[in-house]
Amino acid sequence: MSTMSRFTETEIALIERLRSLKASPDMSINIVDIGVPLTAAGFTQDEIMEVLYALEQDKIIVLLQGNRMMMLKELPAG
Repeated sequence: MSTMSRFTETEIALIERLRSLKASPDMSINIVDIGVPLTAAGFTQDEIMEVLYALEQDKIIVLLQGNRMMMLKELPAG
């Protein structure tokens, strides 16, 4: 049995949350709408931001001022 890394667990939870928000390209999303349910599920703010920075580096999202982010691409299939 393989154990997922905490980063992978966080990434899966974050992408599922974006899907539930119907995130699509050119859509601006309040990061609080992602962070609150994920922290309630036991993820830390640092873990969430690490995944957001990785998604930004992969050019899937861009982080904006005022705790917002914008989708640049469709979410990875999952």
